[in-house]
Amino acid sequence: MRIKTRFTIHLTLGLTLWLLGTGIFIVILTEGLLPSLGYQISIDDEGLIVGVTFGASALLCIALFGWYFGGPLGFIMAWIHQLSQNNYKQPDDHMSKIVNRKGKLRMRYRLYKEVLQHLQSLSGILQANEIERAQIEEAKQEWIAGISHDLKTPLTYIRGYSALLLNEQYEWSREEASSFIREIDDKGMHMEALIQDLSLVTQLNRVDGTLPLQKTNQDIVEFTKRVVADISNSPQASRYQLHFQTDPPEMHVDFDSKFMQRILQNMMMNSIIHNPEHTDIYVQITDAGEHAVIRIRDNGVGMPSHMVEHLFQQYYRGTTTDTSSDGTGLGMAIVQKLVQAHGGTITVESELSLGTTFTVLLPKQKRI
Repeated sequence: MRIKTRFTIHLTLGLTLWLLGTGIFIVILTEGLLPSLGYQISIDDEGLIVGVTFGASALLCIALFGWYFGGPLGFIMAWIHQLSQNNYKQPDDHMSKIVNRKGKLRMRYRLYKEVLQHLQSLSGILQANEIERAQIEEAKQEWIAGISHDLKTPLTYIRGYSALLLNEQYEWSREEASSFIREIDDKGMHMEALIQDLSLVTQLNRVDGTLPLQKTNQDIVEFTKRVVADISNSPQASRYQLHFQTDPPEMHVDFDSKFMQRILQNMMMNSIIHNPEHTDIYVQITDAGEHAVIRIRDNGVGMPSHMVEHLFQQYYRGTTTDTSSDGTGLGMAIVQKLVQAHGGTITVESELSLGTTFTVLLPKQKRI
């Protein structure tokens, strides 16, 4: 039953009881009580009694209606004001004021049942959002500290090797100088990767939430096979076993080559960086009707549940600033946003000592 209907019923019932009660009282007063006391009531006296009685009962009725209908409104307005002051807890007198001993809404508050339910729900949502906002802010501060640490470390190497090369007191051999330059180049590339992550996540977090994708229709099977081959030949993956499996020989999907390579590389490198040597990493492609499924599974160390829960959360690093980290804490958050930009979804399943599985669903090209 809607509030409008319920309000009309309550108001009509209240007015009916007021009129009926006032009429009965006047009849009792003029026909029974006053004559029994010896008062002779004339027509003028009767009119005066009726007028005074109706006036007094009307004032009493207005007071009762104000208490009955206005009391809950005052409580609701006080609750809304409390929410506007960033106090998302329910009012202190919430239970005692609107709920009876049986735990049910009191009659006059039952009139605004839906409003109270929505306010209670809104209060809970705002309170949860405030807690989440505080957690994200804390994670962001830790992330900033970690990024500062990650940028400072390669910068220290660059400055150190540069100082050695510029030191005129020593004459370095060609091999030594080349070694220093390679280290400087390596650390510079690492800093460039960190800055690219920051730039990309800034793009992904723009107000319009769009990313300029240059999508073309390609064979995702062949593309993924090439990415697996590239990673297999990298020094970091030399002691890991990468396996590629596919059910369909080819499957066409619209995607941006640059960003799709970033998606696949991040997931595979995640399995390499966070697992011991000789871990098996399986890259599997299957056809799920309207979607192409890319599944990257390893038999490594796995992740605890709290890490799985926050893995795609921006600024979540999974390590402290005192722990060495090659990433920005944006890697998997970027992967999720890039997959979503392609109209797909990504999920992760992991258990300690049982490995980790990433599953990406991408919409296939629609046949005309």
